[in-house]
Amino acid sequence: MPSGEREAISPVQKIGFHWIRSACSMRATAAPDPFPYYTGSANQQEEGMRITSWIVTLLAAAVLPALAQEETLKDIEHGAKKAGEKIKEGVETVAEKTKETGETVAKGVKKAWRETKAYASGNRATYRKGARQKLNELSREIADLKTRKSEAADPAAFDRQLETLSQQQATAKEQLDTMRKATSDQDYSEARKQFDTAIGEMEDGVAQARKQLRTSE
Repeated sequence: MPSGEREAISPVQKIGFHWIRSACSMRATAAPDPFPYYTGSANQQEEGMRITSWIVTLLAAAVLPALAQEETLKDIEHGAKKAGEKIKEGVETVAEKTKETGETVAKGVKKAWRETKAYASGNRATYRKGARQKLNELSREIADLKTRKSEAADPAAFDRQLETLSQQQATAKEQLDTMRKATSDQDYSEARKQFDTAIGEMEDGVAQARKQLRTSE
C-alpha cells in the first residue's frame, strides 16, 4: 500500500473500533494509551490499524454467529408457536365436525316412521324388518325417559305420559306379532294399520315427554 494511504475500514471494523475505544475509555486516565500507533508516524498508524482490524475481525467472528443464532432461535420459537396454534385450531375443527356428524346421525336415527322405505314397502318381510327396528328404537327412548323422571318439570304429567307410551308400545308389539302370524291379507292389512297408528302416537309421545324435561334437548 502506498505511503500515506490507509486501508479502507469496513462497517464491522468501525463498530469494533467503537467497542474497543469505549472499553478503554473506562480505564483510569493515568493508564497508558492502548493505541499508541495512532499518534505516531504514518507507518505506525497503519500497523495499528491492521492490529485493530484483526481484533475486530476476531470479535465479529465470535459475536455475529451468536447474534444469528439468537435470531434463529427466535424464529424457531415463533414458528413453534404458530404451529401450536394451527394444531389447536385443527383439533377444535375436528371436534366441531365430530359434533355435527353426531347430531346428523342422531337426526337420522330419529327419522319418522312414515318417512322410511320400510313403511312404504309392499314387501311383508321388508316392512316387518323396518317395523321391528323402529319399535326397538322407540323402546330404547322410552327406557331412557324412565331414567330421567327427576328432570321433569311436572313429574305427575311426565309419569302419565310414560304410562301412555308403555301402552302404545305394548299395542305396537302385539300388532307386529299379528302381522307375522297373519294368514289372510285382510288380517295383515288391519294389523299393519294399527301398528302404524301406534308407532306414530309413540313418536309424538316421546317428543312431548322430552319437552317436559328441564334440560330440554
